Amino acid sequence: MSTGSPISVSRTLVKSEPELAELVASEPRLCADGVEVTLAEKGFGTRVVIAAAPGSGFGESDLEVLLDALAKPQKRPFSSG
Repeated sequence: MSTGSPISVSRTLVKSEPELAELVASEPRLCADGVEVTLAEKGFGTRVVIAAAPGSGFGESDLEVLLDALAKPQKRPFSSG
């Protein structure tokens, strides 16, 4: 049995809450057991908190990678190609 505090990372992203909810739902690692994602509107963006239970197999760097993936632009309306 694992003991200890959950590992968490957070950031405010300039994306809407519904857009982020859709991205979270489409990412299997964010829907894994022991992982919790909290979204809350904040100013011009959405505050995202990703927390993982100590026994989930995720470290802080893993959660940062997931948060970075959520922050990346998904659409490029002015790109050619």
